[in-house]
Amino acid sequence: MTGKIPFNIVGFDLDGTLLDSSFELAESLNHALSFGGRPEITGSVKHLVGMGARHMLEMALAQQGDVDRDEVRRLMPVLIDHYEANLGHNCPPFPGLIDALDQLAGTGTTLAVVTNKFENLAVKLLRNVGMLDRFATVIGGDTMGPGRGKPMADPIVEMMARCGGGSAVFVGDSIHDTSAATAAGIPSIAVSFGFLHQPVEELGATAIIDHYDDLIPTLQRIG
Repeated sequence: MTGKIPFNIVGFDLDGTLLDSSFELAESLNHALSFGGRPEITGSVKHLVGMGARHMLEMALAQQGDVDRDEVRRLMPVLIDHYEANLGHNCPPFPGLIDALDQLAGTGTTLAVVTNKFENLAVKLLRNVGMLDRFATVIGGDTMGPGRGKPMADPIVEMMARCGGGSAVFVGDSIHDTSAATAAGIPSIAVSFGFLHQPVEELGATAIIDHYDDLIPTLQRIG
């Protein structure tokens, strides 16, 4: 039996936190590279993802030589079109996530998503993987307007307002997530299994978890 959760709201980042989207991002990246006559990336692309599709494409091209900005502009629509057409087909939840969400829902905790992915893509992805109804709100990188996504506090503050207020915590895998939570005045939990671009200990999170089995005990401890 899950004990009392000391937070009214638990917010989550999406890619690299809820879902391992690296598989389908790799497929879309390689589709674009192949279209451009470039060699495909072999193996994991986790080290390339987490900072946006353009950054992922630029880093992949940089591994093969100089980055041509005209080539990036030409290949980006190819990448995005493929990604959107296949959204959610190979994007599993991280181990233990579904059980943790079920436990939180069972305590009456309000769940939300705040991502820097465009809102329409985030909603479509969550719908396609059958998870959209679990969340009271989904806030994207464009929801609050230009320049007001994470690491700004704005989307976290909006999340709390949409969820009825009360105590909140945010779970993510990047410095943007922990910085946004700190700016909004709430604690954060970093996941060590996400799309990390620096050691997880350097993200400045209130706590770190290595598996979603640790989420409920960690919420109870830091709350």
